[in-house]
Amino acid sequence: MMKRLLRQEEINLIRWLIRDAPEGAKIKNELATVFVEEMEDGGMGSLRVVSDKERFYSRDIGQAEMLDEDGIPLIISVNIDTDGNFFELDIWKVDFSPLKKIPDIPEGYV
Repeated sequence: MMKRLLRQEEINLIRWLIRDAPEGAKIKNELATVFVEEMEDGGMGSLRVVSDKERFYSRDIGQAEMLDEDGIPLIISVNIDTDGNFFELDIWKVDFSPLKKIPDIPEGYV
């Protein structure tokens, strides 16, 4: 897998999802410099942070149900690791088909 920086629409979505989380402020400030790689999920859009050290999932700090461009429901979570750092953006499309587009966040928030 190739590592890359988060795209602006991914950053906006993550910031919106974690807007009320206590860990949110710290994570929001790091998003522009985080390298991620796409997870092998059939193209549903999930991303995991690239790290040199072994990291473990702890919990989600933001979740929403949204719709993909084709009207299929998505369940989207921002997960942190056991150290409280951004771990992954998990996107599950309920029919397991590839994601068409990162959903737009509600108007008035960026």
